[in-house]
Amino acid sequence: MVLSGAEKFSKICSENSNLWMGIVNLTPDSFSDGGEYFSIDKAMSRIDTLVKNGAHILDFGGASSRPNSPLITPEEEFERVYQVILKARKRIPEDVLISLDTYSPRVAQKLAEEGLIDIVNDIFSGLRAEITNGIVRNTAEITAEYKLGYILMHMQGVPENMQINPSYGNCLSEVRDFLRERILFAEKCGVKSIAIDPGIGFGKSLENNIELLSQSGIEFLKELNKPILIGLSRKSFLGKIYPNLTEPSMRDRASKEFESKCLQFGAKIIRSHIMASELNFN
Repeated sequence: MVLSGAEKFSKICSENSNLWMGIVNLTPDSFSDGGEYFSIDKAMSRIDTLVKNGAHILDFGGASSRPNSPLITPEEEFERVYQVILKARKRIPEDVLISLDTYSPRVAQKLAEEGLIDIVNDIFSGLRAEITNGIVRNTAEITAEYKLGYILMHMQGVPENMQINPSYGNCLSEVRDFLRERILFAEKCGVKSIAIDPGIGFGKSLENNIELLSQSGIEFLKELNKPILIGLSRKSFLGKIYPNLTEPSMRDRASKEFESKCLQFGAKIIRSHIMASELNFN
């Protein structure tokens, strides 16, 4: 029996105490490794390394969401990701899922209709719509139609302005309430398998990030009864905590220490640039 992306996502979440999602940036301008895997051969080499070191999911992104990054067209994003994902689908084991890190319904649909992705990972949580095949649609609707898994994320603002003085009355409550509303929206659209992401670094201060990554913060989000994804790898808040880690690539061990704690606190999925085994860190 061939499982849908949603069924595969639900299955690996239920069968594993934790999951590792490897980041495959196919952009020239990512904050951490922009341009490093911009060629197909380099991307394939990185994919092989991530899978070898235990990635359960590969998250392919063709549009940077770093602070101050501009939005790009769906056509440009599709051009960046299509050939790599097409080749990866034929190359990786069947039990490794493919996630598309996109806010474009049009890009999601093009890849979904060819059966190339299992999960849509949308930083805008379905709040953006585009005309696809003559109909205005959002990513939740595309996800439901093609029976994919869905990852919802909280972000205050948009990448171009999200880190300009982020402010909350109560960060935990506002993040949880937003995610709850987005879950209900996605389920109304027909989405069957959902995970949530508090959006570390997406419109958050250092204090906000620390609060969301704390045991009480993760337990608070667990009230939503959805797998929690944490994406903190190499992010700038680590450079504020450890000023000597001036470059993103220097923050891998610090990232792993925080990620390990998040798993202990109840997070299910860790989205990271490298797997724990690459640092011999377990």
